Amino acid sequence: MKQYVGLDVAQKETAICVIDEQGRIVHEGKAPTEPGALARLIRKRAPSAELVGFETGAMASWLWHELKRLDVPVVCVDARHAHAVLSVRMNKSDENDARGLAELMRVGWYRQVKVKSQVSQFVRSVLIARARLVSIRRDLENQVRSMLKESGLQFPRAINGRFRIQVINLLGDSHPLRSVIDVLLAVHERVGDEQAILDKQVRQAAKADETTKRLMTVPGVGVVTALAFQHTIDDPARFKSAQSVGAYLGLTPRRMQSGETDRQGHVSKWGDRLLRTYLYEAASVLIHRTQRWSALKAWGVRLMKRMGARKAKVAIARKIAVILHCIWTDGTEFVWGSERKPPDRLRNRIPARSESRAGASLPGRRC
Repeated sequence: MKQYVGLDVAQKETAICVIDEQGRIVHEGKAPTEPGALARLIRKRAPSAELVGFETGAMASWLWHELKRLDVPVVCVDARHAHAVLSVRMNKSDENDARGLAELMRVGWYRQVKVKSQVSQFVRSVLIARARLVSIRRDLENQVRSMLKESGLQFPRAINGRFRIQVINLLGDSHPLRSVIDVLLAVHERVGDEQAILDKQVRQAAKADETTKRLMTVPGVGVVTALAFQHTIDDPARFKSAQSVGAYLGLTPRRMQSGETDRQGHVSKWGDRLLRTYLYEAASVLIHRTQRWSALKAWGVRLMKRMGARKAKVAIARKIAVILHCIWTDGTEFVWGSERKPPDRLRNRIPARSESRAGASLPGRRC
């Protein structure tokens, strides 16, 4: 007889519930949150386990990989989907949550989450650590600027070593703030050195991967954005259509439809925040800093004239995500199209076509 197991994972102990195919409880209990202990208990109490399910969480990826190595038929379930089912129970407890997850496994009404490979997890950890150091460095620079501005001292924009040199030259040796600023500059220098180490790792990882090199042919997409996209998506085959990538990254608008009401809201902002930020920055670079013209930039400029910069950059970021997915799956590179800047009369014209039709001829839309 088939058996189904639900695991409510906590940091120290995991609640376990085993039910049969008729929904009868076979076993309920707890075990240490350790893959070996969980696997032994599952083999003992559920030797005919068909599926073992638990929700996404901080420990989900590690637990999924370890249980897979031990030949446990494990499934990771979307926490939002599981919460919608578990919340209908009157009392919330670890035992009830484990029972609810076991029921989800039995009836099959769940959304399985694609767990990233360990290689992708490592690269994403490097990118997240780098992003944190960049944020710390920027906060230190803003704090120093603010303190100097209160004393009437201002200087041009600079980062890293040039920033410290300009601050020291501006203060001199006798300024009252020198002792305070020196402490912040020492931390700033150390953060910059550690960021340089991670930057070197990122460049080496991009240089060694052909897919990353092809993704970087898209204008506005650099090393960090290409690596973040590749190791956030992890497996491009998980999407039936390239258009689904935008929704997965939270770059598509929400929809509220009920009866005669049907309206679109702001973008959902679901999915990976770091990659969504990088794609938005790539869109900004494409519009404002990329000098070479392409069909993608021409479409983006027309869109910006029609709906404003912020909305247009979100749409361009979504388009870049679609193109990156197509380049990845097709094994191709970005096609620039016309390299010449359009005439003023065309650049100033507001197209009557919709956004989807305006981008229909862009490279990468054949997926």
